[in-house]
Amino acid sequence: MSVRVQSGPGIQRVRGVLYIFEYAVITIAIFAFLVWRYLYATGGVDVLEVLFWVIFPDLAAFIPIGIASKNGTWPAWGAYVYNFFHTILVWVAVFAVVWIILGTPHLELLGWLGHITTDRTVGYGLRETKSARLTG
Repeated sequence: MSVRVQSGPGIQRVRGVLYIFEYAVITIAIFAFLVWRYLYATGGVDVLEVLFWVIFPDLAAFIPIGIASKNGTWPAWGAYVYNFFHTILVWVAVFAVVWIILGTPHLELLGWLGHITTDRTVGYGLRETKSARLTG
């Protein structure tokens, strides 16, 4: 299925095969690099820290949303918080700032990027900003 545009073919929706395949390849590349780095590279990576960064986006989003939810309804700001922590541009900014501060790339942060690309691969995109029920 595609989105209608003024000229040319439509634009693929986010559930398109190419979109999913693209994110799957990126996800596999991230985790393959981390495994290679852990097993073979000097300096490796801290596995527990990578795992922390893998779950970080959901912790940072769902804990405040869950605390503020009333009667199974997301707070009005819930989608914004979720989207903030699940956006690649935010990850890039954090990665760049940490790199500048440390003077070297902090590769464990790739766990966060891997979480985002995994979400896209399995069909979880960004949330709509209108209010929604927690069960829906």
